[in-house]
Amino acid sequence: MTDRTLLVVGASGDVGQGIVRAARDEGWRVIASGRDAGKLEAVFGTARDEGLRTCTGDIGSEEGALALWKEAATLAGRVDAVAVAVNAPNRIAPLSQWTDEELAGLLATNLLTHFNAAKVMLSLLPAEGILIGIGGGTADFVIPKMTPVSIAQAGIRMMYRGFARERGEGAQIRELMIVSMVNGASKRDKAQPEWVTDDEVGRHVCAILAAPEQFPGPILQLKSREQVGQPDQPSSKG
Repeated sequence: MTDRTLLVVGASGDVGQGIVRAARDEGWRVIASGRDAGKLEAVFGTARDEGLRTCTGDIGSEEGALALWKEAATLAGRVDAVAVAVNAPNRIAPLSQWTDEELAGLLATNLLTHFNAAKVMLSLLPAEGILIGIGGGTADFVIPKMTPVSIAQAGIRMMYRGFARERGEGAQIRELMIVSMVNGASKRDKAQPEWVTDDEVGRHVCAILAAPEQFPGPILQLKSREQVGQPDQPSSKG
């Protein structure tokens, strides 16, 4: 059990829900945040307890990220760790059919949200704190008609590497790339047995929070259900 507080950004999404549940199981106080109060209420309204609070916020700008931090810190008294599980929907179409405005919008809602959270919150976390961003395996490969997603995911990975390289003392930073489909609330009816589940992602995040020295990163990968809770192999570091 822990008396620390975890802020989960994007808590009403499939991965976010898994992180919230796993963190509560591990005894963390959790602030579950998202942009839509209705979605937060629909997901957490009946499951809320004294260790789980919700708040709305938008990390689409640095100002929004700071406002969310302040709201979470007010609710909990302090924030010890942050998990950013933001993944905006996108259009499925060949890259040649995308406009520059559409691509800029995808980067704004996927890459820049992670950037804003990391830039603002890393400096506010305690020295023993950690920020974990959730990314995707398509940073390394292209799925037909989803090249823009790969572009965004590759950018997210390099951003986390950049922040990690620039860090001196203070809170740590990691990216967890999920190289698997996720069996979450929105995909239960079509999930395959080999898919990593939302709760397994949550348990893996909690393992990193509990012992970050065993997951030195800064880029980590979760490829299979058997890997949950286990450190990456050395070849996936950096």
